[in-house]
Amino acid sequence: QSHQRTRTGTIAMKLARALLFGFGLAAPLYHAAGAEQGDRTITQVVKLLQDLLEKSKEEGDIERDLYAKYKCYCDTSEEAKNSEIQELSKEIALLESEIDALQASNGKLSKEVAQLAADIAANKDAQAKATAIRKEENDAFVELKADLEQAISQMEENDAF
Repeated sequence: QSHQRTRTGTIAMKLARALLFGFGLAAPLYHAAGAEQGDRTITQVVKLLQDLLEKSKEEGDIERDLYAKYKCYCDTSEEAKNSEIQELSKEIALLESEIDALQASNGKLSKEVAQLAADIAANKDAQAKATAIRKEENDAFVELKADLEQAISQMEENDAF
């Protein structure tokens, strides 16, 4: 409060000095030109102060309007941004849960791929063993067939005699 009183007092003193200065400049004119001239100078100072007061009020009104528009813009922008933040936060949460689900699915599929790769390797191994067994059996069959055919042909030769 004391700071405000000091400030108000300072403003009042400045205004008083300006008026006294104005009157101080007007005093010689008042004495030289007479009472009529002095009234005009005082009237001019009063009119000047009234004009300054009116300009100050007009500028205050303009500033008030500008501030109201700015405040409205800020409120509208803040509301829009808060709404957008809420929507994007929901979308982020949905995307995070979708990512978690995809990672879980990826882990499951990776295990399935590993199992299928092991099954393929086992199948190829079994296929190679089966092929080897068939080849051995085929070789044995071919050998047996050749022996049997030779035996048959020898028997036929023996019977023919």
